[in-house]
Amino acid sequence: MARPFVLTQRDVDILQSLSQVRYLTIQHLQWLHWTTRWREHERVAREAGATNRCPKQAYERVAGLAERGLVVRIQRTADRAVTVYRRLAHCLSLTAAGAELLAGERGIALEEIWYHERSTRAALTLEHSLGIGAFYAALCSELVFRGRSLEGWAADHLLSADYDSVVVAGVGHTLPIIPDATFTLDGQRYFVEIDRGTTRLEQWRKKALAYDAYGRDPRLPERYGVSRAIVLVVMPPGPRMHVIARTVAGVHQGLAPSYRFLAEDRVHPFSIRRRWQRMERVTFAPGRRPGDSPLPSVALADAVLWAPSPEEQSS
Repeated sequence: MARPFVLTQRDVDILQSLSQVRYLTIQHLQWLHWTTRWREHERVAREAGATNRCPKQAYERVAGLAERGLVVRIQRTADRAVTVYRRLAHCLSLTAAGAELLAGERGIALEEIWYHERSTRAALTLEHSLGIGAFYAALCSELVFRGRSLEGWAADHLLSADYDSVVVAGVGHTLPIIPDATFTLDGQRYFVEIDRGTTRLEQWRKKALAYDAYGRDPRLPERYGVSRAIVLVVMPPGPRMHVIARTVAGVHQGLAPSYRFLAEDRVHPFSIRRRWQRMERVTFAPGRRPGDSPLPSVALADAVLWAPSPEEQSS
């Protein structure tokens, strides 16, 4: 006989996490809601060269939530490698019933909660949104483990409803400021850009132009309460990082200290804080004039998202 399913506050926390970013996998939920136990098992699994599937309670809770129609499992398309085909992990999303329950439990207006039935998304867009979810889960998990909290988080589904646009010389239309996500940490505002390797470099040039102009615009402090923001760019591992960095450096005609770069395989609670890259040196071809090709070469150096306090270092 199946055990009765009793809704817990952790279950409601799971629903709230899905309302923050729309799509998460069970692994992301393990990072977020079983943080300490997951980390213990992860270290043991890494030492043994095995895969960490603990705590298994996450699978049971998600199954219970799905059976009651509070979350929906979404089958992702198969992942194709050169010689191997493998199935990607299901992702999860909040349903209308889950949104209604969350609204009642947490005193949130239902119209402010996104849920799956409100839109359909192409496979590519789904993977992009899941990239935002992975970033949120890794960052929030690491911050909570270190005794910190994630402040001012908003993802693209909220930011796209109300945003600023800037005028840039040489571009025949206004450029919107809609990062994939934003948050604050230690008083610093961050804008997150998730690059799936499909964004054309011309689009990156326009993004860099827009962020540069926004940094001088009075609407930045009016909307976000800061005079400066740092842009965090996540992209596939490989040469893509240098290509984007060179494009940004070309726009800035030198170092762009307000940018940090991270390969997407580093989006993990163990590496989200300390595996970033920043521009250390930008070199233009001799005799090159502003606007000329080719793009400059860029040397990157290690950077951290935040420096741990003595209390964090001992934890």
